[in-house]
Amino acid sequence: MPDSFSIQMADSSQVQIAVGMKILIEPTGVGERFASRFVGWFPNRYMILHLPAQGPVRDHLYDGKKLVVRYVSCDGQACGFETLVQGLVFTPQRLLFVDYPKRIAVHSFRKGTRLNVFLGGELTAGDAVITCYVLNLSQSGCQIELPASGEQPPELEAGTSVYLGFLLPGLEPRPYRLSGVVVRSSSPPDAACLLCSLRFQDVPEADAQVLEAYIAEAHRHLGSVCTSDTLR
Repeated sequence: MPDSFSIQMADSSQVQIAVGMKILIEPTGVGERFASRFVGWFPNRYMILHLPAQGPVRDHLYDGKKLVVRYVSCDGQACGFETLVQGLVFTPQRLLFVDYPKRIAVHSFRKGTRLNVFLGGELTAGDAVITCYVLNLSQSGCQIELPASGEQPPELEAGTSVYLGFLLPGLEPRPYRLSGVVVRSSSPPDAACLLCSLRFQDVPEADAQVLEAYIAEAHRHLGSVCTSDTLR
């Protein structure tokens, strides 16, 4: 199996889980699963999950029942863990209490760690030069936001070749101009902007090494979170 599909075991304190995050719960031996959300937790004691209003799978949720919980973490990794039901609460809200996991299985979709940033940038696509913001950054790519020009954001189809220029702040600010390709783009509801995911191509080795070092150092000081209510 390729390294890109490897699964690693991580301590639960190292994997980012946010309140309100969507999850899938599968009672073992049942063959069915249901969608839920993280509600909260008490470290090393329990996690609280939302319990759906109805569904036949609820008949299999009883004290001591083993569950498999799957989700995508704040930093874009596929995660899962096994746990046991501690109990159910139906009023004033429907909640499911489970054991707090010690270890979580993690599969990363990315070749490198993603860092949440907010950097001014300049995107070149053909003859068009567009002001943008870099929202996250990894060795293999990034996500950018293109503000609307007038009433509509610009359009960039998947597969479009681009150049992205931006400046990495720090003790020794360094300008970058990297080539890449648009992987996907979307316009958030009621937002006058376009979000684009870019995959870098043909990054010079020297730039790749400096970028890797910058991301690692920034993570060491800042970390990466998607909400203030995050398990880390």
